[in-house]
Amino acid sequence: MPKLPAQALLALALAASCTTTPAPLHTATTFVVPTELPNGRVEITIAPAYALGSTITAPVSIVATRGSITGPLTARVLASGINEGGAPAEVLVRELVVTPFTVAAGTRRSTTLAWDTRDAKGVIVPADAYSLVVEVRSDDGPSSRTLTAGATLELR
Repeated sequence: MPKLPAQALLALALAASCTTTPAPLHTATTFVVPTELPNGRVEITIAPAYALGSTITAPVSIVATRGSITGPLTARVLASGINEGGAPAEVLVRELVVTPFTVAAGTRRSTTLAWDTRDAKGVIVPADAYSLVVEVRSDDGPSSRTLTAGATLELR
């Protein structure tokens, strides 16, 4: 049997002692979609895509820098498309259950919205991109206005 040079034996010994950690097959990534308001912001956290038939949960945080912000007043899932006249159109898919709260200046509060990927009739919607639209009321001094924040939910 031939003898290996000392350098080759050392290289084999080092290679045998090295261990590697396998890369994860899937890493959960989320994105925070911020909407700036005159007196704060709304942050909706979403994933890159969701499975049909699953329940989507989207954390929503409201931050008030002055005055107060009340929300979510409403949360809707909309489908976008083109109407017969060729103009963009949005169709209501589902109203989501919300429990509004008021956030005072300098504070943050969060809630989670849930959608079971079904329309108002209980039918699972087809794979597509859907808009999640959240309404809040911004009270900043003498003015009070209703504003919207939104994010796109990709169903596959």
